[in-house]
Amino acid sequence: MNEEYRKVEIEEAAERLGMGEDFIKKLIVKFLESDMLEKAKKAFNECNVTEAKIAIHTIKGAAANVGLTGLSKLALDIEMPIKEKGYLDVDLFNLMKKVWGELGEKFEIY
Repeated sequence: MNEEYRKVEIEEAAERLGMGEDFIKKLIVKFLESDMLEKAKKAFNECNVTEAKIAIHTIKGAAANVGLTGLSKLALDIEMPIKEKGYLDVDLFNLMKKVWGELGEKFEIY
């Protein structure tokens, strides 16, 4: 599996946002507990390209902001075929769900 999708840059996010690393970790937990992934799942399950594009774009930006740069890159890789061809890449989305779960375990959410 592609390790770049698991990249976490807490120090960089803390510096960029002018916040402490502990606060960034709390933001990551809030992000992972949010309903963003569920919205994307619903859109993919319903083959709703418009909603999938919105959900994945939201994940991409929010993940980047809190230092989950790998997840943000994965969202970008999912988003581009949606934007360019209206194609929902289910394999990459399944990878996103897996990475999301791994991050949840890493930050002791699950």
